[in-house]
Amino acid sequence: MYRQQLRRSGRSRGFTLVELMVALAIGMLMSFGLVRVFANSSETYQALSQTAEQIENGRYAIQAISDDLRLAGFYGEYAFAPAAGAAPPDPCTLDPATMRAARGFYVQAWNNVAVSPVTCIDDADIVPGTDVLVVRRANTSLPVGGLVASEVYLQANSDPADPVNPIIALGSGAFTLLKKDGVTAALRKYHVHIYFVSPCSVPSGSVNCTAAADGGRPIPTLKRLSIAANAAGTALVRSVEAVAEGIEALQIDYGVDTDGDGMSDGAGLADVAGVRKNGYLAAPAAVPDWSNVMSAQVYALARTLEQTVGLADTKTYNLGTFGVVTPGVTPGVAAGRFRRHVFTSHVRLVNPAGRREAP
Repeated sequence: MYRQQLRRSGRSRGFTLVELMVALAIGMLMSFGLVRVFANSSETYQALSQTAEQIENGRYAIQAISDDLRLAGFYGEYAFAPAAGAAPPDPCTLDPATMRAARGFYVQAWNNVAVSPVTCIDDADIVPGTDVLVVRRANTSLPVGGLVASEVYLQANSDPADPVNPIIALGSGAFTLLKKDGVTAALRKYHVHIYFVSPCSVPSGSVNCTAAADGGRPIPTLKRLSIAANAAGTALVRSVEAVAEGIEALQIDYGVDTDGDGMSDGAGLADVAGVRKNGYLAAPAAVPDWSNVMSAQVYALARTLEQTVGLADTKTYNLGTFGVVTPGVTPGVAAGRFRRHVFTSHVRLVNPAGRREAP
């Protein structure tokens, strides 16, 4: 009897059903809490990652355009940019005479386009209501090796009386300019860059943007088209690169110098909706004034590439003379749950402005 009682008292006692249910409930609550902590951390990380990407895209878009504008009108030793002609030239050309005549339009633009204003970009590849910008300049460094037939070059000297100065032509052309000492004048690669906002980043199955682009979710993208030719230098080919994704709108306002001192003359003038803002114009009123543009105010509206759960973008965004942009109302600016930010930069066009400054 004593041994039986000893065995009973030493036997391990298990959980009751109530204890087991309580333990399971506590475990489930702890697991649920851990899941929520993990989910919140994941959402926070995703939001921070998207915001960082948005900031980088917007910053890079502004920097790319600003850097190009600062070099607009740089033509090597040629420092006598003429007044612009009767009409802006077509930037989509390989004709040497047309390219040379366009040198006065170191900046050329179209404001709030409805369709593509240039022949080398299709209507489907431009977001309506945005600006299209053309920048013309020469390369700041000399080419290494021989000339490439499909690339455009500029040769210039400092003689303003030379009727063929500068020469702008494909690499297969004739470059005959000499310096005063009889040495052949330097050649530089010549750039014609066209900036525009496209409805997509990567087209699907064609060169144009469709609903199938970017995996079925088209991403508005700032793009740059560079003038180039085929390998033989006989036909124009489109050379388009994506500069920054998530750019929904591009607006540029211009400061014009009318008295020849190299400074913009709009300071102190009253703002006029859609025409002037803080002294800057949506576009010069007269064609010849394009060669009087001395500065620019660049606005880029950037959004995240993915939507954020639970976010409602009820903000409005100011883009200079264009006015206020409202998601879901302004064409090209979707109403989705995207985070947005306006990036802006003031740019002085150093080359044309510097030539007019008093010594």
